Amino acid sequence: MPELVRIETGSFVQPWTRDQFLSEISKSLPTLYVIQTVRAGSLLGYICFWVIADEVQMLNLAVHPDYRRQGVGRSLLMFLLNRSREEKASTVFLEVRPSNQAALTLYRSLGFKTLYRRPRYYAAEGEDALVMERSLDEI
Repeated sequence: MPELVRIETGSFVQPWTRDQFLSEISKSLPTLYVIQTVRAGSLLGYICFWVIADEVQMLNLAVHPDYRRQGVGRSLLMFLLNRSREEKASTVFLEVRPSNQAALTLYRSLGFKTLYRRPRYYAAEGEDALVMERSLDEI
């Protein structure tokens, strides 16, 4: 848990707290998955999502700064898309800051499209969110 929280606080302006992670882990179906190194067991990144009926809502994705731009985020998103298909979901949704160009580039490369803008979604800074969608019919 400490490693997870360190990556989170190093990745986001409004990071999840330890209690928020514990809440996700305690749900009846696991929704938090991590990638870690085999030898050292170091946490490389994680993804958190909900499966609701035939839709998936990605809640959180972060990669340790030392492992960014090495395919970890892409692997986590591919896991999410494959898992979503196994769950018979038809669509994956996520929110992203328009200023997060690295994330936008990754999401678009995997077929996510912007649906609309949510004004002032990130309340602390007043930044909008882009709501993105990925149809699973395309997989």
